[in-house]
Amino acid sequence: MPKQLVIASTPLAEWALLPKHEKQEIPERVGFMIRQEEGDYKCIDYLVAFKEICRLAAKPVDEDCRVKMCEWCYQVVDFCKFRRETVGIGMSYLDRYLCSRKGRRSLSDRKEYQLVAMTCLYIAIKIHEPLEMETSLLADLSRGCYTEMEFANMEKKILEALVWRVSGPTPLGFAQNLLLFLPETVHSAVRGAIFDYARYQTELAIADHYFVKIKPSLTGMAAVMNAMEGMDTSLLSAKFQSKFIHTVTKYTEIDMKEVEHIQDRLSKIMLALLNDEQKKKMEALIDLEDEEEEEEYARRSRHSKSRSRSPFSSPEVGASRKVMRSPRGSSHKSPTRSGSRHKSSSSSVDQ
Repeated sequence: MPKQLVIASTPLAEWALLPKHEKQEIPERVGFMIRQEEGDYKCIDYLVAFKEICRLAAKPVDEDCRVKMCEWCYQVVDFCKFRRETVGIGMSYLDRYLCSRKGRRSLSDRKEYQLVAMTCLYIAIKIHEPLEMETSLLADLSRGCYTEMEFANMEKKILEALVWRVSGPTPLGFAQNLLLFLPETVHSAVRGAIFDYARYQTELAIADHYFVKIKPSLTGMAAVMNAMEGMDTSLLSAKFQSKFIHTVTKYTEIDMKEVEHIQDRLSKIMLALLNDEQKKKMEALIDLEDEEEEEEYARRSRHSKSRSRSPFSSPEVGASRKVMRSPRGSSHKSPTRSGSRHKSSSSSVDQ
């Protein structure tokens, strides 16, 4: 079930620090990013395209390998206080490398795949963060699996395969720029909340192999649309949402029908997380609230009886309330940052 944002609990500092651009620049910049994703930065589903390589391997790379490496990467950037978008940038390097002729063979060797993924994060940090991570630290983080020289050699190999194209668009980059199409009358706090929820969804998408073949513009737009649809209409009216969609379709080539499919995929991921991690807690919370409501209703009923001496008995409150009240999931609270922080006891892919 979709979640509704709570503005007061949303960190807005990062949105406030984002660079401001002139309105007339936005269509040109988004158009350039779309041309990038359709050109040199285009990706394919390499697990399908090169399935013969995977079939011949004893332990080929699979979708779970991506999940584990994403978990590890997020743990590293969180510990080092880097931006979480850097993980998405690094994973985009990984995907494009695995699509290349040089990178295909890594699909048959999990140990090499892990080396590639770690090196891609290292490259992303070196280029997009103010501080550089030493290869010696990377070797330590690998728990002795790889040497500094192996990381250095792999870095050179990856950059050559990517033809040194390391400034491609990301889903979060699209989300950030597309939000600039919102009417200027939309409050900055609302913009910040939408951005934060969209960012949360793009982080989830990074770990899902399904999104490898999806254009970043579609993922970014879908994340924004889900975030906007989760907003209370008192904060963002349906009129503003319609105007936003009209403006985006007017100035970009983004297909809203395709966006809807991606929205559904993102919603299912969030719903799966809710079911796995919070279902029991929510059920317990609902039961507790039902008990409190029953006690309160009974107290008021006794108080009313003592005053009016009504001959009519009170209804079965618990049963009726559970039927009439909307489910807990439909009250849509903002996902916490911890929801997107993956927990992993090991940084390695099973080899």
